[in-house]
Amino acid sequence: MITAKIIRHRHKFHHYINDDLKSVKEETFFKIVFSEPAEMDLFKEWIKQHGGEYDYNKNESRQEGKFPAVPMFHDEICWCDIMTYYLMHVAGYAFYSTIHPYKGEVYTKN
Repeated sequence: MITAKIIRHRHKFHHYINDDLKSVKEETFFKIVFSEPAEMDLFKEWIKQHGGEYDYNKNESRQEGKFPAVPMFHDEICWCDIMTYYLMHVAGYAFYSTIHPYKGEVYTKN
């Protein structure tokens, strides 16, 4: 069995002026991990075939690159949507479980 995980990383940025909290900004980033390394190559190739690029910056724990042009995603596109679409509709994975507390999902295929 091969597994794939979509992992969420939440980053909070606190802005202070003279020890007074002025604002808090939260950003969410996504990482995809495969138990079989060749699957990552296939994912990146699929992204590239659709005019995008996926790169994960390990130092900053964030995805970088360009969204692929997938016809069904017109507005409000997100890396988690792209990853889930690829796993379920292109690569033949099935949803297996969530990673608690809401840190991602696990998908499997035989």
